[in-house]
Amino acid sequence: MTPAIEREKDPGSVHLTRIGWFQAGLLVAGAGAWLLRSPRASLAFALAGLASMGFWHLHRWIVARMLTPSVRLRWAFGFLVVVKLALLAILLRGIMECFPLEVIPSVTGILLFSAAILLEAVVLVFRPESR
Repeated sequence: MTPAIEREKDPGSVHLTRIGWFQAGLLVAGAGAWLLRSPRASLAFALAGLASMGFWHLHRWIVARMLTPSVRLRWAFGFLVVVKLALLAILLRGIMECFPLEVIPSVTGILLFSAAILLEAVVLVFRPESR
């Protein structure tokens, strides 16, 4: 099936795509804002934000594949969710070791996906027809 046909069958994919675009916009805006403080803060934010976006999209991919009638595949993709969380912890530990003084920019970069989800919720409050 082509992605356009899948989107027509699954209206939730429209929201997930919009959340991805919000993340990209927030990443650019946040990196620019942290650049006013220091280049290291901007870099820490950008790295954490890119990690957040990468893991959000990886999560999307894993969960979409997890919705299968095969119990073995569900367990395999469930295991991948755990591996994904371990990778996130390792990556964030590496960012904190490289930028120990830039805790706040790193944390705000990690929360990029939460902010994008909240923006999508605001869009749905003011434009319920976009559901």
